[in-house]
Amino acid sequence: MAEDKTQENLHTAFTGESKAAIRLKVYAQKAVDEGYDGPAKLFRAISESEAVHARNNLKMLGEIDDTETNLHDSLAKEQKVAAVGYLDFLAQAENDGNENAARMFSWARDVEETHAKLYDRALSHLIEEEVPPYYVCDVCGYVSDGTVPDKCPVCGSPAKVFFEVE
Repeated sequence: MAEDKTQENLHTAFTGESKAAIRLKVYAQKAVDEGYDGPAKLFRAISESEAVHARNNLKMLGEIDDTETNLHDSLAKEQKVAAVGYLDFLAQAENDGNENAARMFSWARDVEETHAKLYDRALSHLIEEEVPPYYVCDVCGYVSDGTVPDKCPVCGSPAKVFFEVE
């Protein structure tokens, strides 16, 4: 029984550390935008530290497997969140009359569906040993493999908002 509570605590810690890592990355970018290089660097450093904590929790949870299994698992999770999670979120935002949240949830749902396709293709690339370039829309998160589209197929943003993932 105590082991179950420890597993629950590891999951809670993973969730919290993951959220902190992302939040601090966003804070770092805001500091850069405002011309505060020192705080930006501190936010990035602590974000990396929080990511280490999250990684350690994830390892302790035993949720890291071989790459092929991780791709299959990620594919299944993307399909589930697109089919269930964001549909509920979108319906609630529309019901509440929150157009901005509804648009963001709609984009995220559409992008999650493309993530699933990318994972599926990555399984093929794994066999073929191909490594295509990946480009991410900085507005909605859409990921393109191979080329930058003239405009984002999800949010309509121009090609210039895409960045390449190294």
